[in-house]
Amino acid sequence: MEEIDSKKSENKSLLEIKDLSVDIALQPSFAGKSGLGEKVFHVLKNINLRIGEGEFVALVGESGSGKTMTSLATMHLLPESAKITAGEILFSGHNISSMDEKKFRAISGKDISMIFQEPMTSLNPLIKVGKQIEETGLIHGMSKSEAAKKREELLKHSLFTEIDRVSQSFPHELSGGMKQRVMIASALMNTPKLLIADEPTTALDVSTQEEIIKILRSLKQNSSTSMLLITHDFSVVQKLCTRVYVMFEGRIVEENTMDEIFKSPKHPYTKALIDSIPDYTKRGKDLPLYFKGDFADE
Repeated sequence: MEEIDSKKSENKSLLEIKDLSVDIALQPSFAGKSGLGEKVFHVLKNINLRIGEGEFVALVGESGSGKTMTSLATMHLLPESAKITAGEILFSGHNISSMDEKKFRAISGKDISMIFQEPMTSLNPLIKVGKQIEETGLIHGMSKSEAAKKREELLKHSLFTEIDRVSQSFPHELSGGMKQRVMIASALMNTPKLLIADEPTTALDVSTQEEIIKILRSLKQNSSTSMLLITHDFSVVQKLCTRVYVMFEGRIVEENTMDEIFKSPKHPYTKALIDSIPDYTKRGKDLPLYFKGDFADE
């Protein structure tokens, strides 16, 4: 297979999703309409999204809005009941949505990597994490010594201090935040052109969230890797992204720069998401009396 090279394409976008629609068909027994045929849900409706080289872009919306389905379509990971019914997904000018699985595997994990919301769905519980990180490089042509050196560098970059201990640990021996950092290291093993991060800070405590954001911010500042951040949390978007797409019920309802989205949101749904961001400047003024104590200004 000819390796994808963005320089060969006249399209300046790294990733471009054009008029993408995805349907999911439920069997009659699940649809509650036994004997009346399958029921079809239009989970993505004419999605248009673009990411340039080195750009960090957010896809924001509540659970069930279609964010993760968009990323799964990009990564050839749609469930069997789902199919692309319209549109295309271009990566460096190549239509990857119509690419056969053998050709796509050559770029998956190499040119495009993904961090999943729950690391345990991606980490093998029976294999030490160091070996799992190195395997990502070995699959795409690294020597064992190159993979070991890169694994050590990435674990340091991911704010680990006990590199050997972590490498020799099984996934269940690490905390949730540590497993997420291992997944980031694994995803960056081949220096991908595009990193898709699906809710990378969800279900983590505040201090661990800040660690993940620090790692991703460093990636933005020190590499040419682009990122599609999938999240429901606008406070994370503010710290990482320059442009935002807002998704609601399978559609993109608004797109703008991060500054403009916050300054002048157009869609009511966008306004509601922004209004949901906690205002820590209130410092307890709206808390019940028994919570105020030292937190109150007066």
